[in-house]
Amino acid sequence: MKKIIIMIISLMIMSLIFCAAMAEESDIEVTTEYRWFVNQYRNVRTVKVSYYDDVYAYNHGEYGLTPFSSNVPSEYFVKDENGTLAVAPIVLDITDAMRIRLYGDDVGETALLYGQYCERVKGKKGKTGFSGVHEGIDFVNNKGSEIHALLGGLVTKAGDHNGTVAIYNEEYDVTLLYLHCQKIKVKRGDVVDVSDVIAQEGSVAIYAGQENNVAYAKRNVVHVHTSHYTHVEMRKGKHTSSNAYRNTKLESDCPYEVMMQVFGITESGRQPVTAAAVEEARRMREEAEAAARAEAEATPVPTPEPTPEINVIEEVKDASEEGYGFETTPEPQVESTLPPTTL
Repeated sequence: MKKIIIMIISLMIMSLIFCAAMAEESDIEVTTEYRWFVNQYRNVRTVKVSYYDDVYAYNHGEYGLTPFSSNVPSEYFVKDENGTLAVAPIVLDITDAMRIRLYGDDVGETALLYGQYCERVKGKKGKTGFSGVHEGIDFVNNKGSEIHALLGGLVTKAGDHNGTVAIYNEEYDVTLLYLHCQKIKVKRGDVVDVSDVIAQEGSVAIYAGQENNVAYAKRNVVHVHTSHYTHVEMRKGKHTSSNAYRNTKLESDCPYEVMMQVFGITESGRQPVTAAAVEEARRMREEAEAAARAEAEATPVPTPEPTPEINVIEEVKDASEEGYGFETTPEPQVESTLPPTTL
């Protein structure tokens, strides 16, 4: 127990030092203003919120730019050459590691990130607003896929109307909540190990909305109008339930720092996926396709030899006529050479 307390204190000190250093270097601005939100009854309300504006989240469907809650630490964002924010590569590393352990293989896709504003929906009077701020991380896979525990620990919840499984881990003093599970294989009071199968994915199929109307062809996951998915949320301490879904203020805790410790992730070697990078890739692809078309058009195509024309006589002469429809040349007449007959 003493070692655990020392480790937790060390992690807290390291976190404070890291965050303070990043705060000094960060020039990411936070916007505070009133925004429209639409609740489950389609009532529109204006709420004063603080957020990072126009963050590029490539996984978030047709809306490439979306706000993120200011509760997400600024070190998890980067800027491209145009000044547009994007999620930092370390976030992609962490969520990829979580997804692989969650599904037991490199399958599925990350659909929605922690602190990301949820889809835009229309209220009763036609006004469009956000449906809330996302409390955790959504992972999408095929319905019925096995769900594995990201951390071992004590099961404090094993099923409710949201299909919730809650597992408290004493080492990190956090509860991980898995929502929308079906065929739950654990019960309250069980102790599970990391990577144990705890349930299957997909008791709740949600309307995908405009932003999540995506086909995850990259990993053979089809996501059209509805989706079976697993929502993973982290709360510090021991809990039995998740936070209010799609509220305007984050009440869960950022999972990235703990997950970095869990998976031993220290730095990322990948490039950030930014709006500018995607646009550059699109431009290069279009240029390559145009060059290929130009080369194909410049290559001379051999002219085929003309086919000899065949004249066919369609009208056949009467069978009684000479030649039966075919023109013939009459034979030359030969004169007799015999001597005249004498009497």
